[in-house]
Amino acid sequence: MRTPLISLMFLGLLPQILCAEESLFPHCNRREDVVYGRKFGTALTMDVFSPKVQGKGIGVIFVVSGGWSSRHEDISQYARPFIDQLAERGFTVFAVVHGSRPRYSIPEIIGDLERSIRYIRYHANEFGIDRDRIGVCGASAGGHLSLMLGTKGKPANPDAE
Repeated sequence: MRTPLISLMFLGLLPQILCAEESLFPHCNRREDVVYGRKFGTALTMDVFSPKVQGKGIGVIFVVSGGWSSRHEDISQYARPFIDQLAERGFTVFAVVHGSRPRYSIPEIIGDLERSIRYIRYHANEFGIDRDRIGVCGASAGGHLSLMLGTKGKPANPDAE
């Protein structure tokens, strides 16, 4: 007898749960779990946040990383203020989740991020951005990784998997 009551209670809360997720990012539309590559059978994903206002055609990659560990849950928990403020100003934000330490080394993580950049550039028209106007930022290890990308000094290997 409890199961139907619990189910009805959950169904009654469902609209509030859905609205709560929407209110986390009030200035953008969220497209979750876009697969930008695969690594040893595991999907590498990102969430794409398109501004609700007229976009500038500029993309910003937000590297989701703390302690060189990257989890999808961290997008809503820690990256939210960065993403929403950028979207409010008309930027399209790509919250990129990478392979994590200790399983993957920092150079391997950089390879994941380069793969995400190639994917975003290839699909730039679909995302409504200029493929040559993409920035990168992050906080904590995400900031470190974004600086490493910016100072690497050589183009990515286009044949990398």
